[in-house]
Amino acid sequence: MGVLARLATVLRVLRGAERPLQALHLLRRRPALLVAVNAFEIAHLMSGRMPMHLKALAQIKTSALVGCPF
Repeated sequence: MGVLARLATVLRVLRGAERPLQALHLLRRRPALLVAVNAFEIAHLMSGRMPMHLKALAQIKTSALVGCPF
């Protein structure tokens, strides 16, 4: 799967989220954290070691475990 297909998958997941912009609003208050999260996501996206659907599933499960609404 190419990088563009992975990016399209990420955008599809974000479009389906209830409040996708709230996380960006919160990260905007902490620029160092925003840079770190973006660097991690870009590195992970480029590595291709984990399918995007499994990554989305892991994020949903983690959110459910910690009680996060999104």
